[in-house]
Amino acid sequence: MKKRVLMLVICLAVAMSFAACKQAGSSDNKPTAAPAATNVPAGKATDAPTELPTEVPTEAPSEEPKPPVEDGMMVYYEDFSKYGDIDDTYDVTKALGWEILTVAIDNAQSDWTAQLAIKDGALVVTNFWEDTGTGGSDGYARIFDEMTMKRVEQFGSYTLQYDMTFKASYNYKRYLCFVTEYDAEGYNSYHFRIGGYGNNQTWYQGTWYTLDANDGNDLYAAKKKNDDNGTTVAYKLLGIEEPMDENTHNNFESVKVTIRIQRVNGLATIYMKTVAMDDFIKVSEASEKSEDYGIEKNLYGLGVCFKVGGGINGIIDNIAIWTGTGEMPENKTITYVP
Repeated sequence: MKKRVLMLVICLAVAMSFAACKQAGSSDNKPTAAPAATNVPAGKATDAPTELPTEVPTEAPSEEPKPPVEDGMMVYYEDFSKYGDIDDTYDVTKALGWEILTVAIDNAQSDWTAQLAIKDGALVVTNFWEDTGTGGSDGYARIFDEMTMKRVEQFGSYTLQYDMTFKASYNYKRYLCFVTEYDAEGYNSYHFRIGGYGNNQTWYQGTWYTLDANDGNDLYAAKKKNDDNGTTVAYKLLGIEEPMDENTHNNFESVKVTIRIQRVNGLATIYMKTVAMDDFIKVSEASEKSEDYGIEKNLYGLGVCFKVGGGINGIIDNIAIWTGTGEMPENKTITYVP
């Protein structure tokens, strides 16, 4: 009897165990399949997620600070000694870095007709032909543009100096000079004429305006005869007393002069001397008594040009520009940075 009961219990346990296994293997409880293996070529690792490089913002290179403009800095110096002899006008301007201005392109007042050469360390200008008695027109050659002089003008004062020797001329009124604060509408100019007088003027929109005054201070450069109000430049430098008129000889032909122009806020004081003189003589000064005083404030140009004033021949040398109104620096090295 006991054996039968035991066998019944065992059979019952086996049946229950079989039922439990069948339930565990039903479709509602399927085990999750393992992910399929990725076929990776031998020797090549699985690609990692791509990371874009971090972009570093770029900054424009900073300009080095320019040295401040100080009194006595050399801005420009040319003594024509390093070029050798050059006979062609184009080659001369190319060597110097000058630019001849034209009516069509630059709105110059007239087109260039002069011939330039460098000979024996000086600039030789020919715009009068003695064999035919004919002279060329006014012409302008730009030495540098407004960007060069901008910081100088902001400084407020500078000096321009050069040596000049006239050789021959169509008449006593012709001249060679340098003009400043230049653009197509106007410029400042001191043009000293071969006869022995000059003009401290502003040219603006087709009209000349005079900035010195014939007021008894003896600093009116345009005087053509001595009187109670003052004397001529010809008298101051050469002692010539004869008045200047249409029959005037070219009093300064073959006379080497040095011209010094001091500009303070556009207004000029002019000094001159001959090669035989030790010291400069003041020959002109802008004056509030001039009826045109103040016109210089209308100028916005900052260029510097060499001007040939009609039919004249001559020699130019030792052109210098420096900041302030003191003596020329002994060291001619350019220290000014535009």
